[in-house]
Amino acid sequence: MAAIGGFFSQVLLGSVDDGLLVLGERARYALYYHIEKSYLVKREQIPDRIAEFHEALEKIFHDGCRVVEKLIARSLYQKLALSFEEHKEWTLVDYVNAAKDHASNSERVLRVGVELN
Repeated sequence: MAAIGGFFSQVLLGSVDDGLLVLGERARYALYYHIEKSYLVKREQIPDRIAEFHEALEKIFHDGCRVVEKLIARSLYQKLALSFEEHKEWTLVDYVNAAKDHASNSERVLRVGVELN
């Protein structure tokens, strides 16, 4: 399970990078700096502290955070070859948890398939 967790974390971090790129590269780096200094969440900690990252985005962008979070979620789902379905009330935390559950279930199916062979 650790391999899928490490893989998932890397994919999630890449998706955050991709989603925030809509702001521009310099603005993305400025946002990471601001979140690290003001909310104590370093870029590399985002996969393990997704709820805190969401809260920071919400405080910075207010209602606009939904747009940014959906861009991140779309990128995540695309990288994991999952079908993205928009949910009006979901936050980034919900999308990440659903993708993580799917990845975990897929890993279990692969493990069972290997054991059967």
